[in-house]
Formats: sequence, C-alpha cells, structure tokens
Amino acid sequence: MAAKPFDEMEVNWITQPDPIGVATLGVTICLGAISLIVVILRVWARQNTGALGLDDYLMIVGLGIFLACCTFTSIAVYAGMGTKDARLEEWNSVAGMKWLVFFQITYAWSLPFIKASICFTVFRITYRNRYRVILWTAMIASILSTTIGFIAVVAVCRPVSYTWDKSLDGSCAPTNIITSISYLISVMAIITDWTCAIVPTVVVCGLQMKSRVKASVCAVLALGAIASAATIIRLPYLQYYNVVDDYLHNIANIVLWSIFECGIGIIAGSLPSLRRLLKFWLDKSSKGSYNSTGLNPLHGDSGYQGSNGVKLNNLSGRAMTVSNCQTGNRDNWVQLDDDDNSQKHIIMKTQEVSVRIEMDNHKRHR
Repeated sequence: MAAKPFDEMEVNWITQPDPIGVATLGVTICLGAISLIVVILRVWARQNTGALGLDDYLMIVGLGIFLACCTFTSIAVYAGMGTKDARLEEWNSVAGMKWLVFFQITYAWSLPFIKASICFTVFRITYRNRYRVILWTAMIASILSTTIGFIAVVAVCRPVSYTWDKSLDGSCAPTNIITSISYLISVMAIITDWTCAIVPTVVVCGLQMKSRVKASVCAVLALGAIASAATIIRLPYLQYYNVVDDYLHNIANIVLWSIFECGIGIIAGSLPSLRRLLKFWLDKSSKGSYNSTGLNPLHGDSGYQGSNGVKLNNLSGRAMTVSNCQTGNRDNWVQLDDDDNSQKHIIMKTQEVSVRIEMDNHKRHR
C-alpha cells in the first residue's frame, strides 16, 4: 500500500519525550542561550575597544547557523526525535526525519565558521608561518569535510524531500553511505578540534605574559579539547544510522553530542575576548568602591567631611601652558593589547616637554 502523504497525516506533537529527548532539548536550549550571550558580550567588548575584526564576524555567522541548528533540534524533539517507536505515530516518523535533515545541514555548516573564527583570532597574536600553515590546513580540512557531508545529506535521496516523505516518487542510496561519511567527518572534526585547541595554547605559552594570565587563557582554550571529546563520545552512536528500530530515539544520541560540540566551540572561542570586559568591570568596580568610601581628599571645595584634608584655594589670574612635543616615526612603534600584560622590551624615545605657568603676584596670597 502506498504511503500516506505527509500533508494528510494527523499532527501528533510529543509533549513528554523519553529521557534522551529531554536531555537533548535541555542541552540545546542551554548551550544556545549561553552561546548567544557570550557572543553578544564578545562583540560589545571588541566594539568598545575598536578591535572588531574578521574573527568576530565569522563567529557571528557561526552563531547564527548554530542557533538555527538549535531551533531545528528543538522542533525535532517535539516531533518525535528522542522517543521510542512505541509512542510514535506515522506523522512523528516523517516529521522527525524532516527536522533531522535540517539539523544535519545547519550543524555541518556551523563548524567551519566557528573553527575559522578561532584560527583568525590566533592570527592576531602570531605571524609565525608554521602556526599559520597548520591553522589554514585545519580550516581547509573543515570546509572540505563539511562540503562532503552537505552533499551526502542532500544527495542521498532524490528528491531531498523523499528522505522523510516516502509518499513521493524517488529513491535513496544505501544508508551505510551516510554512516561511512559520518565517520569520515567525525575523524576530521576530531583532528581540527584538537588543532584549534593545541595551537592557540602553544602560541599563548610562547608569549611574554605573566604566568597567571597564561594559565587562565590556556584553561579557556582547553575547552576546545572538550569539544573534541564530545566528538569522540559520539563515534559509537554513528552505527544507529543503520538501525531501523527506534531510529529517532537512538539518533538523538548523535544530535546531543553534536550540539555539545558546537556550543562548547563557540563558548571556548569567545571567552578569551571577554577578558577585556571582565577587566573593565573589575576596574570600574574598584573605582566605584574607592569613591564610595569617601577617602578622596580632593573631593568638593574643602575635602571630604570629617577629614584632615587641606583646603586648596582656587588659582586665579593669568595662566598659560606651553608644551612642545615631537612625534616619532610610527613605523617603529609596537602596539600592545590592553590586557596582554606583556613584559616584552619596548624601545622608548624620550620627548622634551616644557610647561610654564604665570600668575599675578598680588593673588598668590589671600
């Protein structure tokens, strides 16, 4: 008997998914929200310091695709992904597969932008060719694996909609093709994940920075290794692409760790940029606490109340300031980031500045 058209099926949203479905939904919502907040703060911090660059724009694109991926994943869970066949209707099997395909496409294309953003961030702090070649190789490998995966998803069934709607006229390639390509993509993802985690750590360790700062930055970058660990954990579940029984329930394991990989990648790639923001907040908090204690002896006309400060008279009369500054050649300057804490040797050129103040003699004393 011919399959019933998808449009004619009775809609049956799953309001109480199985535990794996609940876990997938929870991780998706949490990492999607955290990633959005972290990237917004990153862009705000970079914008305020005038350091917004290509790596930030790449991360914004990666975030946008990842949020679309989170949306499709959430819909897929309510459509039936993460729930066993015994509780699913015919509509759930079709709708779950439909949103799963959308997840696969958006997941695949979010990774290259996330990893490229991390690589271009490293390009900001190192010009050594060996590191740049390694990172460029990782980016190209990520793009190639994504392209292969995308082609496999959209070409395994002709037309694409036949992947979920068997009432159409079409055909599909054997499912083991998707499984084999998934293993290939996962291996490439592991290699590029570790590359994007190890190379930045090596670069930071080679910088002339305080050990405390190095440790904090390396700890954040090490989150990239956790993303790679998620890919490794996902490997055994790829076999479920070939298992027909409880397909949507089992496939949720793959989706869960894929979302975890992308979300942690965005967070790990953005947290180093938030050091400026954290430093700004800490400085502002310190200044606010200092002023609120009333220990500023120059506050007001006669110092703070109850203090032993000395009242200063206002200067009056003629005052003239003359300065003479010479500028040097900017080509020899070394521009430092405000939170680098760099201890590198800097060549300084001393400039002579003269200041002259004249006051009326009869107004020097009251």
